[in-house]
Amino acid sequence: MCKMKPYYIRHTNVGRPAVDFKKATLMTIWYLSNTETFRQIGDRFGLNRGHACRTIHKYLQSLSILLDDFIIWPKGISETITVQEFKNLRLNYMPNTIGCIDGCHIRIHSPKYKRSEYTNRKMFQSIVLLAVCNAKLEFTYIFSGWPGSSHDARVFKNSSLGDTLLNNPQEIVTKDVHILGDSAFPLLESLIVSYKAVHILSEKEKLFNKRLSSTRVVIEQAFGLLLGRFRRLKSLEAKSIRLMSLTVTGACILHNLVLKNNDLMEIDTDTEHLNLDHLIEETETNQEFTVPIALNQRNEIDKRNMLASRFYED
Repeated sequence: MCKMKPYYIRHTNVGRPAVDFKKATLMTIWYLSNTETFRQIGDRFGLNRGHACRTIHKYLQSLSILLDDFIIWPKGISETITVQEFKNLRLNYMPNTIGCIDGCHIRIHSPKYKRSEYTNRKMFQSIVLLAVCNAKLEFTYIFSGWPGSSHDARVFKNSSLGDTLLNNPQEIVTKDVHILGDSAFPLLESLIVSYKAVHILSEKEKLFNKRLSSTRVVIEQAFGLLLGRFRRLKSLEAKSIRLMSLTVTGACILHNLVLKNNDLMEIDTDTEHLNLDHLIEETETNQEFTVPIALNQRNEIDKRNMLASRFYED
């Protein structure tokens, strides 16, 4: 955390005397870890409500500047290590996996005039956290802030990760290496997803889906850890979506820091109350990707079919 101290000081060199870095760190961790109001947090740390609120927001701003230092996409030797860690995770693993992707709905108190935009299919207001994690449950990519009414595929398409995988995948993944996702995401050579149940699935396809799902469960576990440890994310309230997104980003960064220090809390397997969005309807079509990708989709279809055949023949 010392790496971000200069950025925090830079953000707090105007106005009333700044809260010292150590105290600001403790305040922010406390803020993220429970649901106390800013007034309660201020009382706990000897500040008024406004000063506590500004201090925490400035700290989160400073933390977000160092996002790329804490949430790191595996490249080079790190890619090789990540693939091996997925291989070591379980017996029936998906080969050449570099990460697992999914979207998580973070419950919010949205502005009244935007409630319909932020109301998701489960009928509560939320912003979407799109994330990729590795076998150790560390986030290697995050993108947050899109309205809850947005489909995972739309959020993906508008993320920097989606743009790269759709246009220049070789920039971040080597040939044959891939991310795993559910059928809400587009099928790409670098993003292998489950077969959609738009027809009666064959035994080979069912086996493939089961194997993919058993590996992809790590992203659900990562979200479970994140929301279990940082209870603030169970219901966010802030003046703007930007501040809410900063809060989510800060929690994801601290999530990685905790895991790197080998502090792995017990995973809560009851994900229903965590507002996770893993149950995308299989019949849901993805018009945003159907037209542009169908014209040049032979390679990714062949790759998935080859993997499915290999698993079925084993």
